Amino acid sequence: MKGTVKTDLELRHLRVFVSVVETGGHTRAARSLGLSQSTVSETLTSLERALGTELFRKAGKGISLTRSGETLLPYARRVLGLTSEIVAQLAVVASDVKATLTVAAVESISTYVLPARLAELREKWPRVSLEVATRVCAEIRESVAAGQSDLGLVLEMDAGRNDDTMLTRGRLVIFGAPAHPLAGRTASADDLARCDFYMSDAAGDYHQALRRHFEAAGLPHPRTQALGTVEGVKRGILAGGTALGLLPAHALKPELAAGALVEVRVRPALPGLVLRAVTTPEADASPLVQELVHGLRGLALG
Repeated sequence: MKGTVKTDLELRHLRVFVSVVETGGHTRAARSLGLSQSTVSETLTSLERALGTELFRKAGKGISLTRSGETLLPYARRVLGLTSEIVAQLAVVASDVKATLTVAAVESISTYVLPARLAELREKWPRVSLEVATRVCAEIRESVAAGQSDLGLVLEMDAGRNDDTMLTRGRLVIFGAPAHPLAGRTASADDLARCDFYMSDAAGDYHQALRRHFEAAGLPHPRTQALGTVEGVKRGILAGGTALGLLPAHALKPELAAGALVEVRVRPALPGLVLRAVTTPEADASPLVQELVHGLRGLALG
């Protein structure tokens, strides 16, 4: 593939190229960037078209750079590094910097965790505009990858993967009204099988965790009802009946402390939760992002 270099070279091209090289393949790069594998492949094809040369050669199961790819790599890293440096320097020059930090987060984090952390940022950078969008995990990753959000905060089941994206751990709680027969008890899957479950999103990770709990006991999947929001789940349980709720512990702290809602302990325990940060290399260098991530790292979620 030969030709002249065009002018439509973009940072996203270089970001994907460097990620593929550093992670060792399209699949790992896609996972790291929060993109689909097809998007990674299409971006590399677009980059090669823009440069007029091939960057990779087939090398069995791994990847191998052509001479053009080897030449491009240090320049790509330098450009991305300079971009991060520009963002960092412009954001830190003074407290009167006027900028916008956009965060995409799952509802329980945006509602019950972020307000206190964002208040700390406003105190340090009073002229910074802070915007929070509540989305589900897949939408959060897409938003960051598309440059619509500077930072994404996702809650996932704890699969034991520890890396720099992991900020802190939490837990899922099954709970009921104080008068519920299982309130304050330790319940088996058999005990839970007679109950309906309310949750904010019946198709997400929490639903999968509950299904696996029943599958491990050899029982049919529980009956679930999606009520749309965390507050909707709590109000649904408080309205009475035999249903139980399933939410992260940090979304229930006031109600559990006051005894308005009561935890139902389960045996075996449900899997834990992990709060992860989703960023791009450029946004990751921003002092605003670094400050918020630092404030969340190791935070006790309950």
